Amino acid sequence: MKHHFIFFAAAMFFVPLASIAATGSHDFSNGFKTCLAAANTSEKSKSACLSDELNLQSKAVVALHQSISQSLAGAKKQQLADDFVEWKKTILLDCSIQADNKTVPIERENTRKYCLIERTIGRMDAYELLRQDQSPGR
Repeated sequence: MKHHFIFFAAAMFFVPLASIAATGSHDFSNGFKTCLAAANTSEKSKSACLSDELNLQSKAVVALHQSISQSLAGAKKQQLADDFVEWKKTILLDCSIQADNKTVPIERENTRKYCLIERTIGRMDAYELLRQDQSPGR
C-alpha cells in the first residue's frame, strides 16, 4: 500500500496531466459537451458552460477525495488531506499562469477554467488508481 501511495503522489505532480485524463475513466460531462457545441464561438456562452462544468467537476473531486479519505487512517489520511490542499493551490496558480498569455479578460478566464477542469479530471483519474490499489485482492 505504501508503495502505491508514493506512486499516487508522484502521479499527481510529475505525470503529465493530459495523459492521466486521456487514460482515465473521468471526462468532461455530456452536458458540458452539448453546451460547448451550442455556444459556437461566443466566449460569453462558453464561459457559462465552463463555470457549470467546473462546479460539477469540483464537487465530484471533493466527493471522491472524501470517499478515498474514509478508507484511510491516521497519517495516511492526513497526508492525503495535505496533498489535496497543495494540489488545489498548485492548480489555481498553474492555471492562472497558463491563462496569463490571453489579453482579452473573458478568454483569459475561460482558459483558466478549462485548465482547472482538466486538472480536476486528472486528479479524479489518479484517485481511481488509488482506489483500485486499495481494493481487496490487490
